[in-house]
Amino acid sequence: MTDAEPNPHRHLIALAAGVVALIVFLTFASGVVGYLVSIVVAGAAVFVGHRAVGHRGRMLLAAILGLVLSYFVLITSVGLLVVRLTRLGG
Repeated sequence: MTDAEPNPHRHLIALAAGVVALIVFLTFASGVVGYLVSIVVAGAAVFVGHRAVGHRGRMLLAAILGLVLSYFVLITSVGLLVVRLTRLGG
């Protein structure tokens, strides 16, 4: 944890990034390309979430929730992509 000034905006941005990753996953996950798009968006949301969790503030719980959502979408998208590629190869 750093001793920077509390900035609630970065925590809310991390939450919004997690929600956007979830929305992209639910709307674009319809094949290999959809899973790849979802992985890229979720990866960016994970990056933003990790940067936000490293700072103190009143809205730290929002950043943690956004990070958890981002990881959920990332792991699920990678798993579904692996299953889809396995079925295409077999």
